[in-house]
Amino acid sequence: MKKTIPIFFACNDRYVPYLDVAIISLISHASKDNMYKITVMKSDVSEENQAVLKKHECENVTIDFYDVRDILEPVKDKLPDMFYYSIAAYFRFFIETSFPQYDKAIYLDCDVIFLNDIAELFDTDVEGYLVGAAYEQNTDRSPMFTNYVEDIIGIPYNTYFNSGVMVMNLKEFRNYKVQDRFIRMLTEYNFDSLAPDQEYLNVICHGKVKYLPTGWNKHSFPEAPEGKLNLCHYALSNKPWFYEDVINGEYFWEYAKYSEFYGYLTEGFKNYSDADRQRDREGFAEIVKGIEEIYGSERTFKKLWFDKETAYA
Repeated sequence: MKKTIPIFFACNDRYVPYLDVAIISLISHASKDNMYKITVMKSDVSEENQAVLKKHECENVTIDFYDVRDILEPVKDKLPDMFYYSIAAYFRFFIETSFPQYDKAIYLDCDVIFLNDIAELFDTDVEGYLVGAAYEQNTDRSPMFTNYVEDIIGIPYNTYFNSGVMVMNLKEFRNYKVQDRFIRMLTEYNFDSLAPDQEYLNVICHGKVKYLPTGWNKHSFPEAPEGKLNLCHYALSNKPWFYEDVINGEYFWEYAKYSEFYGYLTEGFKNYSDADRQRDREGFAEIVKGIEEIYGSERTFKKLWFDKETAYA
């Protein structure tokens, strides 16, 4: 009997072309010995785009779509705005209750490329942990971000993980009531934060994280990966479909040429203008400004949660 590997992406129409390339790379390394069940958690992916993604289905790969609008309805007005991300980033909090048939799954952002079989990532032993995830590789590159993690979030900077690639222990999620904790924290506190989806996860999962080598979530920084390079993650503005010379960007284009969106991607690359690049720089400036503003807030994780909370029943 083939081993079933549940894989979740969160996506909207804007990100479908990049998800398409990610799925192509995933399937190109998939073993015939496993069954890969891909679920795209979506709110606004068109029927046309769903049909394009479904074309990648084969004997041991299924691709399904799950509409999360009804799930988000009770809390959508409370979901904080984010600088770089859409509301799709919050979908991962609802996997535990929406898919009770799975005790373990992989969650992925759309801006990734696989260089190895994702089954090896799924085989990570996360018994006793909530998630398996890699350290956030951006955190220690600037004192500003290092201090933010420790002063605002309230955890040691070297324990802060990137939530764009996770092995999720869904059985433990249910035992620990992660979704309930998230909704409670959102409703009662609604913390000021820079990347709310990732920061809520870091706070809730703190002390219950199995750290993966960065080779399973390698950002586009010059440092060598820990272990073998298995997965490239083009986080933040390091997008090879917009910028030349992005580290490991060649792997994206290696698989993009097999995508129906290849023409769209090459046109987007060619037409990415100086004004677009200026907008990216301004976006980073907004992040810096946001950090400065949060430092003056009384509604931080550190002040309201770690300094005052005692236990959660």
